[in-house]
Amino acid sequence: MRISIIGHAGSGKSTLARKISEKLNIPHLHLDRFWFESGGAKLKSDDTKGLEKARAYIKEKVVNFIKQDSWVSDGWYSKVQPIISERADCIFFLDIPLYRRLFNHSQRMFKPERHKELTKWDEFRFFYEIVKRTFVKDPKMRQFARDHSDKVKLFRNYKEIEKYLNTIENKTRNN
Repeated sequence: MRISIIGHAGSGKSTLARKISEKLNIPHLHLDRFWFESGGAKLKSDDTKGLEKARAYIKEKVVNFIKQDSWVSDGWYSKVQPIISERADCIFFLDIPLYRRLFNHSQRMFKPERHKELTKWDEFRFFYEIVKRTFVKDPKMRQFARDHSDKVKLFRNYKEIEKYLNTIENKTRNN
């Protein structure tokens, strides 16, 4: 099984991917990790050469990762999402309301396993990014979901996600 999980920042993509990875015993591709490994988080917004280098690094890592027979990926990087989605069997779109995603971020920003490259100040500033990205990226993400409607499963809340996870648990118990 090859699953791509998309959604806005703070929607729970990484948490869901981790749970699926554990339940199905398949590799987890965490796109944000490649962003940090590439040095992308340290780039200035006008560093186009650095940005191109980071994107090339991410693309290379993604292309190599998705060659595997089974995997789950999480993240929304528009430059590599078409590559991931082409190979994915299904795409989960976490369409979680903004207020809930902001609340999620307020909880996760204090977790020690959170991105070690970020300071608490970076995490605090990310509240603004969550709101800004919602308005900038939402139309593109929704169009992407419509363009791939044959593969997309929409989750609007955490009860729907939990229900899905329970179906995985029941299938793995019965096998």
